[in-house]
Formats: sequence, C-alpha cells, structure tokens
Amino acid sequence: MKSMKFIFLIVMGMCSNALYSQQNQSTKMTNQEVVQQFLNGFNNPAEIQASLNLLADDYKFKNPMLELNSKAEFIALAQEIGAVLTGVNVIGTAENGDWVATFYEFKSSIPGLESNMASEWFRLENGIIKESHLIYDASEWRKVYEQMDK
Repeated sequence: MKSMKFIFLIVMGMCSNALYSQQNQSTKMTNQEVVQQFLNGFNNPAEIQASLNLLADDYKFKNPMLELNSKAEFIALAQEIGAVLTGVNVIGTAENGDWVATFYEFKSSIPGLESNMASEWFRLENGIIKESHLIYDASEWRKVYEQMDK
C-alpha cells in the first residue's frame, strides 16, 4: 500500500509539472511578439519602461550614425530621441531563428522628418533583445544628432 501511495505521488507530481510547463509555454511570447511589444512602447510613454525591460543589460544597438554597447547607453539616447519621436507604426515583421526583421514607419515632430521608413533587425536570446541594427535614410537626421552633441 505504501508503494502505491508513493507511485501515486510521483505520477501526480509529473502530471502537475507537465501542466505547469504547458501553461508557461502558452504564455511565453514569440520573438516577434517581444519585438512588437518593444516597438509599441515608443507609442505610449506609459509603456516605455516595459519596452526597456525587454533589453539585455549588454544590449548592442547600431544605426547609421552610432553604435551603443549597453542598455544604459541606449536609454540615454532614447530619452533624447523620445523628445521628438511621435510614434512607430509597424508594417511587418518576419522571424528566422533568433532574428526578427521589422519594417516600420517612425514619426517625429521635426519639420521635414515627420515620416521615416526604417528596417530594424533584432537578435533575441531567451525572449530578451540582445542587439538590433536600425537601417534608415539618415542624411537629414545627421543634423539632429549634431545638435544633440552640443
């Protein structure tokens, strides 16, 4: 009888563990969903912290004008750019392994730069964004960055 109770406890433990694992898998976001949530944070200041929480501490960011090597460096840039960024409209995403490619429009309050098309490539590990490469026409944005440096 004791061995029957022991077997019953083992089976119950295995079943509850399997159920718990299935529940966790169903609530885990895909890489595309993580990237979408990250970008959506730039549409609502109340959600930006949730976006930043999706970045690794050693997050690497590259755009046509600069390279950053930490989440802290990116946050400093985001605070400056956030003053003129008015929204991000994701047009499409595609996923291949750890990489998510996005095509989106980012909008700004700067005259002449109100609408900008961009592609950004994100690499994720375990649901956290480790790096991204932003590609867009930066010819007019260089002037904006020069003003930020002063």
